[in-house]
Amino acid sequence: MELSNLLLLSAVAGYGDVREDGVPTANDRAIVLWTNAARVAPDAFGIDYTAGGCSTDDFSEDELTAKPPLYIDLDLTDAAIYHSEDMSENGCFQHESCDGTDTWERIARFYTDSAGAMGENIAMGYPDARNAVLSGWMCSHDGHRANIMSGGFNEMGGGQIGNYYTQDFASGELKEGDPPVRMAIEDSTSRSFTDGTDIGHGWYADWGDDDAPAVIEVVRDGIETPMTLLVGEPEQGLYVADEPVAGEDACHQWYISWETAGGEKGTFPGEGSFLEGECDAYALDWVQGQLPKGGLFGDVPEQKLKEMMLADLDLVGCSTAPRSAGWLGLVALGFLMGRRRA
Repeated sequence: MELSNLLLLSAVAGYGDVREDGVPTANDRAIVLWTNAARVAPDAFGIDYTAGGCSTDDFSEDELTAKPPLYIDLDLTDAAIYHSEDMSENGCFQHESCDGTDTWERIARFYTDSAGAMGENIAMGYPDARNAVLSGWMCSHDGHRANIMSGGFNEMGGGQIGNYYTQDFASGELKEGDPPVRMAIEDSTSRSFTDGTDIGHGWYADWGDDDAPAVIEVVRDGIETPMTLLVGEPEQGLYVADEPVAGEDACHQWYISWETAGGEKGTFPGEGSFLEGECDAYALDWVQGQLPKGGLFGDVPEQKLKEMMLADLDLVGCSTAPRSAGWLGLVALGFLMGRRRA
């Protein structure tokens, strides 16, 4: 990914929307989702910690204290993707760029809004984002877990290229907005949780608000499926929907619909939809627009339906970075007000 091209890309229309270059990808979003899952419920992932060779006995009191989920920032996302791509293509594994560029200088090329606190974690060799976050960084004593569980950050970006992972954290202006659903993903991998819950094909969403959601649901091809609290607290937790849905061999559009206790309504992503299933005809896992609730076509007038169908002919979609397991490594870095933290 060329740095000059990244800096010229325009902002997206709504929080969670994907840019024309496909950023953030499903893998990038998964890094944010599982990071927030750890923040809202650090004691809920014992199975993952055991796989990573640690337990909550290794955590400090602050690291066992739940924190609000972070917002995604696309500038931090660009910085994280750029570094993962640099490490993958040039064969280095370090916080400095492979050409020796200082970490904070490299991040500042993308992100300039920090109020002081910043941090970075990198990892290599894990099969997916959940393993990198929960079995890797959360099981590290070298600053990774401290970065993830820091109350000094309010936003982050994640970038995965191959089996290289980067998290960039900051405390700054929320340019992408501040809705209660901070991140959402669709995950077809079977997942087990410490409380005995097993999830097959699931949709996950991070919620952070003063109150529990009045409504939080997956809208898949216009059909609503309510989400339930999986881990954490109702006002600050990870929600899931895992009801089997027919037609897994087709390509489906989905988004999260939410309403706060105070009556505010919205969707994640803000104006588009994600794709899942057999979507090989598309170049991205994302499309503009959202099918209305109430079934595949809802109450859409015939003329509007024709316009939507014609618009779909121009869509391109589903690709993800390759996933492969290998030897694993972790490095963490952080600073406060321009000073590096040990």
